[in-house]
Amino acid sequence: MDFLKNLFKSKSSRTGLVFIVEDNTAYAKMLQAYLKTNFSSIKEVELFPVGETCLLNLHKNPDAIIIDYFLDTKYPDAETGLETVEKIRDEKSEMNIIVLSAQKDMTVVMDAMKKYNCSYVRKDDSAFERVNEIMKDIFSIE
Repeated sequence: MDFLKNLFKSKSSRTGLVFIVEDNTAYAKMLQAYLKTNFSSIKEVELFPVGETCLLNLHKNPDAIIIDYFLDTKYPDAETGLETVEKIRDEKSEMNIIVLSAQKDMTVVMDAMKKYNCSYVRKDDSAFERVNEIMKDIFSIE
């Protein structure tokens, strides 16, 4: 996973804060519990149902943002995850971002990884394990 070390820029001071932008409340809470259980360096995990609310809180300087691609199940006019990622990059160019989605379109995957300098994790049975590996790299945990 050396490529991830190049992908994610290290921060000199960690906040211990992670944002999850996910419109599926049950999934977001499961991921929140997973992260809190597996990473002692994560002090708080904030949940946001849409990207717009996440953007309003960027001043808190999270160590990472995990964002779903589709964010319109509850709010049909909500921005997509990639639209939000673009705005995050405008404000916080070095932010560690993981796009987490059931999206199978390889164009979306390539956009997330190259254009927006993100990692992409497909929502499936092993998604949490892949998020775990990426978070280890972000927090420099062996």
